Amino acid sequence: MNREYLLEQSGWSKTRSVGRTHWPGRGREAFLADKIAIDAAVRELTVLFETSHNIAKHVIASFGWREANSKAEAFEILAEQAVLSSELCDAFRQASRFRNLVTYQTAMVLDDVVYGILKDRVGDFETFVAQVGAWLARRKANAGGHSETPA
Repeated sequence: MNREYLLEQSGWSKTRSVGRTHWPGRGREAFLADKIAIDAAVRELTVLFETSHNIAKHVIASFGWREANSKAEAFEILAEQAVLSSELCDAFRQASRFRNLVTYQTAMVLDDVVYGILKDRVGDFETFVAQVGAWLARRKANAGGHSETPA
């Protein structure tokens, strides 16, 4: 497993703290009135999701688990392997639907939904990084401090 890649991706995702830059201190109405902030938030949420998905694919490939046929399925595989909690898997299934909506049906994205994600769900990305990191650390500890996966 390319540990440097995972560290780079997880560190990068933490710096993309979209929830801290676009809505804190702003009321709902102020946020919803700022179309540039909404567009920027949608873009950053999409990037955070894609980064999480890339990490998921990297873990799946590194351990030789079955191939995911969709973005949502990649998170389901991680839950099956006890990398992610079922609650976080459900959150990323919803995130997959949101990502597909903003990618393929942009006119259907509701600004209120974006605000709700920023308010209630943006922490899921940090939780994802924490759960993957904790799982990898447990595997390493169980292997006597040595990585069980290829570099």
